[in-house]
Amino acid sequence: MTLIGKIFTVLILIMSLVFMTVAMMVYATHKNWRDVAKGDGAGSQGMEATITEQKAAAAALQDEIETLKTKIEQERAARVYALAALQARTKLQEAELQRLDQENERLVKSEADMKILLELSETNSKNLKQEVAQLRGDIKTAQADRDTNFQEVVLLTDKLQQYKVEQDRLKEREQQLVNTTARMQRVLTAHGMDQYTPVDGIPPQLEAVVTAVNDNNMVEISVGSDDGIRRGNTLDVFNGDTYLGRIVIKETAPDRAVGEILRDYRRGLIKKGDYVSTKL
Repeated sequence: MTLIGKIFTVLILIMSLVFMTVAMMVYATHKNWRDVAKGDGAGSQGMEATITEQKAAAAALQDEIETLKTKIEQERAARVYALAALQARTKLQEAELQRLDQENERLVKSEADMKILLELSETNSKNLKQEVAQLRGDIKTAQADRDTNFQEVVLLTDKLQQYKVEQDRLKEREQQLVNTTARMQRVLTAHGMDQYTPVDGIPPQLEAVVTAVNDNNMVEISVGSDDGIRRGNTLDVFNGDTYLGRIVIKETAPDRAVGEILRDYRRGLIKKGDYVSTKL
């Protein structure tokens, strides 16, 4: 029950009491109001006193009613103020609820976007893992290739160093050959020869002795193919300072050779122990 209802209930109760009191008083007196009105002095004074009391009670009740009305108006104003405050608070709460709904929608949309981004991130992560695995394989392959290349570089470096040593040796040998060629050129010039002079039939410079002679103008000498003697070489035979003749090589062995005495160059008897040298 509201405050206004309570107030009206109290007022009804008071009025009921008042009316009941009046009725009881009327019932108790049983006065003949006509007689009283006609001139009974004592009764007139009693009635006036009662009316006065009733008026005072009515005035008190009216004051109480006014007081209650004031309280009711104050309570109504307070209720209106409270209702306005509640309405304002309701509007604020509705605005806050609307803002929260919008924030919720934004968060839901953001969550959906985050799920999409998460799926993309997971896909990218899988792709990156595959790329990393592939790169690791490539790195291992590259490292193996690098190690192989490094070993090849080491081997090539060693070979290069060997080639440099060989190059130095060849350069030294080249210088030796240049010096030898220069000396040989001087020797050829001193003997009236040059690089184009045919030397296929010229035996190497050597000395030997006759080891055997037969009746068919064939002689055996103490040098052979190991000493540079070849078929067709011609050698001169001496006995001391005496020139005995010339032979042409027909057969060779590593340590001996067989030659035929040329009749046109024969100047004496060739026998075992005679001295044999290269053709002058």
